[in-house]
Amino acid sequence: MRKTEKFIVAALTVVLGVLLIAFQEDVVKIAMSAIGLLLIALGVLDFFNKTLALAVVKAVTGLVVILFGIFAVRAVLYLLAGILLIAGILLLYEKWKSRVRCDSLFQKIFAYALPAICILIGILLLFNGNNTVTWVFVVSGIFVVIEGSLLLVDAIVGD
Repeated sequence: MRKTEKFIVAALTVVLGVLLIAFQEDVVKIAMSAIGLLLIALGVLDFFNKTLALAVVKAVTGLVVILFGIFAVRAVLYLLAGILLIAGILLLYEKWKSRVRCDSLFQKIFAYALPAICILIGILLLFNGNNTVTWVFVVSGIFVVIEGSLLLVDAIVGD
């Protein structure tokens, strides 16, 4: 990833964390609607490029994503929790398998922070019962802001 891409990803991660803290469950609805609209727009572009089968698949997928974002937010949160748990475990396994060499304690903390935060957010989202939704989103938002800050530090210090 280039340095500018790292800055963009870090900034978007921090913004997502702030939005999770401020708007909690509404962020999921907005994100799913945006992804669904993007898929529908890509389907329309494919329709004009005369790839009808791909256009129909993208448009229907976009519609399903929008409907899931509106009516099945809990299911989306459980799916997101599973994806974050799997990604965090795979990242942790990759770090352990490649035997990451760290010169200082800060480098070691930074190397293992991203997988640990992914796993922690995944676990928090799994336990988003009726009474705990607000604090789960706030705590997850705080961890996402921390993750974005670590990515920003990596973009500045790294390379």
